[in-house]
Amino acid sequence: MPKPTQGMKEEARKGLEWRKEFRRGGTEVGVARARDIINGSDFGRDTIGRMVSYFARHEVDKKAEGFKQGEDGFPSAGRIAWALWGGDAGKSWAEKELAKMENTIILNAIKEALQNGEATVNLREASALTGSGYDIGGRTIYDEAFASLRLGNPIRKYARQISTIGSAEAFVAKTGNATNPTNPWGYTFTPNVGTPPLNTCYWQIPTKVITAQIPVRTAVLDDINNLDGSIVMDLALEFAQQESLSMMFNDDQAGSTTTTTGGTFGLRGLNYYPSGASASFGNNGSALTDGLHTILTVDQVGASIAYNDITALASALPAQYWNYDTTCWMMHPSTIESLRELTATGGMPVFLEVGNANGSAVGNIFGHEVIPNPYMDEVGSGKFPVYLADWSRFVTIADREEFTVKRFEQTQAGFVTLFAEKRVVSTVWDVFAGVRLTYNP
Repeated sequence: MPKPTQGMKEEARKGLEWRKEFRRGGTEVGVARARDIINGSDFGRDTIGRMVSYFARHEVDKKAEGFKQGEDGFPSAGRIAWALWGGDAGKSWAEKELAKMENTIILNAIKEALQNGEATVNLREASALTGSGYDIGGRTIYDEAFASLRLGNPIRKYARQISTIGSAEAFVAKTGNATNPTNPWGYTFTPNVGTPPLNTCYWQIPTKVITAQIPVRTAVLDDINNLDGSIVMDLALEFAQQESLSMMFNDDQAGSTTTTTGGTFGLRGLNYYPSGASASFGNNGSALTDGLHTILTVDQVGASIAYNDITALASALPAQYWNYDTTCWMMHPSTIESLRELTATGGMPVFLEVGNANGSAVGNIFGHEVIPNPYMDEVGSGKFPVYLADWSRFVTIADREEFTVKRFEQTQAGFVTLFAEKRVVSTVWDVFAGVRLTYNP
């Protein structure tokens, strides 16, 4: 079992001392965690998972006044609680140890599948896993909780990630429009008088199957215990490619094919959501067409992206989302190249390279990071080549933290094939938190 580091112990001691001196910060659970850290206790997977969950929920506390030394109110209650759980050292340690444990679980399952023909990887909850649709593989679960890190899918970098144990996920959002500065959420009531209306938007989406296939040379079967852990990375990246395409392009089962971008297997693609001059929530209900929100979409002036298109898109995002760390641009690498080549009068580049991470040309635009995503549209008629969003609020991804791995014999000479499937569901969660660009000639 992994043990806490020296840096974690120092933070935990500091947290206990601060709590005693200032009489604030943390809970009895946090105090117990600090004592376990200081005592160098062995930490099991459940405890490490709770640490990862705690740090994910309380990352926002770091933005409050008093968290940093020199600020009024230092140390804040949030800073003391953060220290009790091991501080920044505890956060990085817990995330790394959880990833190592999950990789070990997956690798052992792959070995079992190669030896015995089939295995189930269960990272959180056990349940059947075959096919797609309501009441297949579990019950409907309302969204909450946490999800562990996934690799390779650019949308996952900042999207909200949770876990699910159901065959479907139900989402509820309080409705309103973030456009009125005197009444930011658009509710029809007099501020500070009476009770706000309780109108909500409800939509339910079944978890969908994402598959991955990896060829394995039969020679590996003679030395199964030395199977390299890189096969876990291969599996993760294979899943990532499929869900990346699906999360962007899938037409929500409107097509006739059964691929990840149409038909029975795909997720709800961002490009499938209807466009509008303003954002709005979709219909209520549990049908596949419910919860299809309207995304605020800005029209390009011409066939090629111009500087004014980017400024118009930035201005279209409601101001309350500008200041979040997870507010980023997302665009295809070829679109980034086009922006790098934009020139002003005299031939000077519009976006200047200044040689550092925050000022690099088209690595950061108007203070927001640019995420390259090869799994999205390039510039073209009817395409959506640029999204700007606070991704942690704009998109939610719910993972069923269990998947199956099966072995198929001699799919080609000298190989067996590992076939893996997992369940996932994705949705636009806060429709006002993202905008996009399109060209309609």
